[in-house]
Amino acid sequence: MSDYYSEPLNKHLREAKDLARSAYAVEVNPWVPRGEVEAAIFFRGAIVSAYGYIETRIGELTLRISRIPQYAVLREKMPYHADKRIAFLREAFSIGELSRYRGTADRFLLRFEAQADLRHLTAHARMQVMPDWGVTFQDFVTVGHEGPQHRTRRLPLGDLEVLAWRAARLSRLGQHLMGLLEQTGLLPDL
Repeated sequence: MSDYYSEPLNKHLREAKDLARSAYAVEVNPWVPRGEVEAAIFFRGAIVSAYGYIETRIGELTLRISRIPQYAVLREKMPYHADKRIAFLREAFSIGELSRYRGTADRFLLRFEAQADLRHLTAHARMQVMPDWGVTFQDFVTVGHEGPQHRTRRLPLGDLEVLAWRAARLSRLGQHLMGLLEQTGLLPDL
């Protein structure tokens, strides 16, 4: 068995035929160093992966809590939209036995809500990496009745790394909350 932290990441990376570029560069830009492209892809992937984990656990938590008779009355039907799931969880953590975990749940849900735009941006936007400029995300969003709007967000590579680190921390907070709840034996199995 190998030590996770001592294994080099690059043994898993495919080499590009042109060593100046990354094999994983979606758009060809000959001015961007390979390491910057791969770092941007790695950080974006960490953000998307963390939020995929978080959203799956929020869905699981909603389903499992709703199967507890005391909490089933909080909903008329299973909430599928993220906003409705969060509202359900907030209410569930404010009553009964789950209220002991309200502080952790509130921190987790508040941070998740605050970063929803980042999750959507990294999951769906076009990403362009420029040397000494950072990463630019571009997409189209619909804002109310105003219709589609073009959105551009530029992040220096160091800022994208911080956002990836925060997303990973939020994922671990979700794991911590689930661990606490699993220890209680309150949550029914799926």
